[in-house]
Amino acid sequence: MYKVQKKDGTLEDFDRNKILNGVVRAGGSPEDAQKVLAEVETWLPTVAKEGVVKSYEIRTKVLSILNQINPAVAKSFESFKKSQ
Repeated sequence: MYKVQKKDGTLEDFDRNKILNGVVRAGGSPEDAQKVLAEVETWLPTVAKEGVVKSYEIRTKVLSILNQINPAVAKSFESFKKSQ
């Protein structure tokens, strides 16, 4: 299982549902969300250092994939800002 390092430095388990839900909330279809998740899960082992990947790296990858399959959804996804 991969860990995600958040902006504040804390670690949490990689949660595939966050990607699925984020893509759908941005207007993507469940099929789009599955495509994005599959690509992210293939990409993770190539970037994770000791099983850890930074949250911004995942976000950047999701945006990159969405720009290829549905640019309108990518724009909507990019506009999401997590309130803290």
